[in-house]
Amino acid sequence: MKALQGVEGRVEWGERASPACDVGQVRIRVAAAGLNRADLLQRAGLYPPPPGASDILGLEASGVISEVGAGSGTWQVGDRVCCLLAGGGMAEEVVVDARHVLPVPEGLSLAEAAALPEVYATAWLNLFQLAALKPGEKVLLHAGASGVGSAAIQLCKAFGNPCWVSVGSAERLAYCESLGAQGGALRGEGLESLRDFGPFDVILDPVGGNYASLNLALAATDGRWVNIGLMGGRKAELDMALLLGKRVQLIGSTLRSRDEQFKADLISDLRQHVWPLFAEGRLQPRLEKAFPARNAEAAFETLASNKVEGKLVLLLDESLG
Repeated sequence: MKALQGVEGRVEWGERASPACDVGQVRIRVAAAGLNRADLLQRAGLYPPPPGASDILGLEASGVISEVGAGSGTWQVGDRVCCLLAGGGMAEEVVVDARHVLPVPEGLSLAEAAALPEVYATAWLNLFQLAALKPGEKVLLHAGASGVGSAAIQLCKAFGNPCWVSVGSAERLAYCESLGAQGGALRGEGLESLRDFGPFDVILDPVGGNYASLNLALAATDGRWVNIGLMGGRKAELDMALLLGKRVQLIGSTLRSRDEQFKADLISDLRQHVWPLFAEGRLQPRLEKAFPARNAEAAFETLASNKVEGKLVLLLDESLG
C-alpha cells in the first residue's frame, strides 16, 4: 500500500506492507486523513510515534471497513467510519482497534468525518474530563481558530459554557465568534485585554512557555489550566505563591501516548455525549480545505502557516465519497 512518512523535514509517499488485521481490530480502506500539528512535528523529526505505533503519519482517518477481525463488536464490512489513531492514517489502508472507531455522523461526507476524531477527542478529554468543566463556567481557549479550538468553541456553546479566545488576527476572531465564542483578543500586547473578560475557570493552552504567566494571572480561584502544547516554548517562570493562593490546578496533557483502554473509554464517551450533537446540527465539522494526496506537501505547508481556520484533510481515495 502507499503511505506517507516524514523524511528530513518534508513528506514523501512510499510503498509499505499492508498491516495484518488481528483480533479486536478492523481494517479501513482510507478515504481521507486529518492533518494535525503533531504531524508537522513528526515530519520535522521532533515527535516520534509512541512505542509500538505506526511511523506512518496521520492521527485520524475516515473510510470504509474492508475487514473485521474476531471480537470486533458490531462493526461490519462496508460501514462508513472514522477513527482515532496513534499513527498510520495517511495510507491507503489502516488497521485500528475496533474500540477506537466511530460511525460517520449522518449527513457528513467522509472528508468531513476525517476532521473530527482527533480534535473532538482532544477538546472533550481536556475540557470535560480532565478539567471537569461544569455548566456556566468560563473558558479561555488559546489558538481558538485551530482545529481543536474550533471543536472546543462548539462544545462550550453546546454545553452551556461561555468562552473567549486568543487568535492571530481580527479575521480569525470573527471566525471564532461565528462558532459561538463570546469574544477574545489578538496575540501580542492585545492579550492583556483578556483581563477584561476573566477570570477564567478553565484555560486550554497549546502554546505553553510564553503564555504561562498570563494564564496564571487570568485563572480564577480553583481554576484549571490545561497545557496541551509547547508552541511558545517549553520553559517558563511562575509565581508559585499566586498558583498556591488561587489553588490553580496545572494539568499537563497529551492524547497520542495514552493506552488503548483509555482511548477506548474516551471514544465511548464521545459516541454517547458528543456524536449525537452532529445529527442535531449543534456541532459541525470545520473543514477549511481538502487536498488531493498528490498535494500532501502543500497541505503541510498550509497548516504550518498558522493561518488555517478549522481543519485540513488529505484525500486518499476520492472514489469513496
